[in-house]
Amino acid sequence: MLEKIALILVVIAAIAYFVMIFFGIASSGAPMWPFFILAALGLGLLGRVIYQRMTNEEDNYYEKNIKE
Repeated sequence: MLEKIALILVVIAAIAYFVMIFFGIASSGAPMWPFFILAALGLGLLGRVIYQRMTNEEDNYYEKNIKE
């Protein structure tokens, strides 16, 4: 449960970060296309990492059954 809360907080922080960068670039008058490319790559990578972690059966097994 704590893991899911942490992931939600990371996603919220990442979205807030990209929004701040977007408004900073927009207010400076710089071209926006490089930002959109980097934002798409970053959000895609973040989504892939979160998806892999949430669907990894081996990690889930060890988390539930192995005590340290």
